[in-house]
Amino acid sequence: MWIDAHAHLYNLDGPDLAVAITKAHKAGVDHILDTGTSIDTSRQVLRQCAEHSLLSAAVGISPFDAENLPEDWQASLESILKDPAVVAIGETGIDSTNPTYPNITSQIELFEAQLHVAVGRDLPIIIHSRGYEIKAREMCHTAGVKKAMFHCFTGDISALGKILDAGYFVSFSGIITFKNSPLVECVRYAPLSQMLIETDSPYLAPVPHRGKINEPAWVGLVGKKVAEIKKINAVDVADALRKNVFTLFGIK
Repeated sequence: MWIDAHAHLYNLDGPDLAVAITKAHKAGVDHILDTGTSIDTSRQVLRQCAEHSLLSAAVGISPFDAENLPEDWQASLESILKDPAVVAIGETGIDSTNPTYPNITSQIELFEAQLHVAVGRDLPIIIHSRGYEIKAREMCHTAGVKKAMFHCFTGDISALGKILDAGYFVSFSGIITFKNSPLVECVRYAPLSQMLIETDSPYLAPVPHRGKINEPAWVGLVGKKVAEIKKINAVDVADALRKNVFTLFGIK
């Protein structure tokens, strides 16, 4: 019924990964987009996808890893992208809110390079854009990106409107279930036709699991919150989101 459009499972070993996937499937999760954040974790994601049909891969380098990159990172990424499990580039992007991230110049250079790879390979891109939503949108537009998902959206209505006007998708996480979440109005504003949901596992567990290690089995709680906010049936939400996953990533 549900699809988790963004989860980080690369730290799970074989048995733990199998347990997480089985639990998710029993909870009505049909598919999970397993997302890398570096060359090493992207390779791990591909190994996991080879073992589990419930997974597809997004591979890329996050803004957190924008410095101390291996010299051959671009060649390594191009090689990784040959794997048929890959449906998107990411997680990549820019972040102005976290002081532990590398300097913004390094982030922008890395993000721009991956945007061009995505355009060259006609792949959708998964974007971390916290605090820089409008800048990331502008960079996508300049690079000629046609398909993008702004993952774990935490911006305001103004930034959301510009992203949607560009034809891009936004993905909401467990943050929308938090008490007095400022994102409720964004969920209400965004059309289902440009929306996805995610866990961002192992982070941001939704209520009533807030504070715990997140897992894909709980993505339905995010979807049901979308249905509650929009005052529509959860099944209709799930059906719409599944169509979006196919439109953006080609995942059936």
